[in-house]
Amino acid sequence: MTTRVKICGLTRAEDAELAIELGASYVGFIFVKESPRYVERAPATQGAIRVGVFRDAPRDEVARIVEREQLDFVQLHGNETWSPSVPTIKAFRVNDTLPDTSTDANYLLFDTGGGTGRTFDWSLLADFPREKPFFVAGGITPENVAEAIKVTRPFAIDVASGVERSPGVKDHDKMRKLFERIPR
Repeated sequence: MTTRVKICGLTRAEDAELAIELGASYVGFIFVKESPRYVERAPATQGAIRVGVFRDAPRDEVARIVEREQLDFVQLHGNETWSPSVPTIKAFRVNDTLPDTSTDANYLLFDTGGGTGRTFDWSLLADFPREKPFFVAGGITPENVAEAIKVTRPFAIDVASGVERSPGVKDHDKMRKLFERIPR
């Protein structure tokens, strides 16, 4: 099975459209005001699962944004202990060891800290139990995507800064190279 791709931190319609055209299964929009990739309104898209990214947002705010933006999934990066009305991806920060991944979320995401462009030791996931599907993020680029997939065998990869010219502005050549280098 081919690894799915989520292009995250999308702020422009043309970047989201290209991501979907290239084969992204998921497109991510960040609703964290402190992020340089923050969007107040997500570009309209069709053909991929729309994911809203939140950190410690109040439940009613997430529900309002999910409805207004017609989000299919939410991705939670904070200390939320609740499950929204749509499928949930719970993000876990990886340092030298894997964290406790106890959660009611439908999917897990392993990252170094959201948009930092840093990788972690992918071998930590080599023998991780596949009880829940997981995304791998953090420093994935066209140059290392094949290795990231080979080592971690994820359900999906999640890429933001690795295909950018600047925060929130995707580099279309890097996006094309990323998809070309994903093992089939």
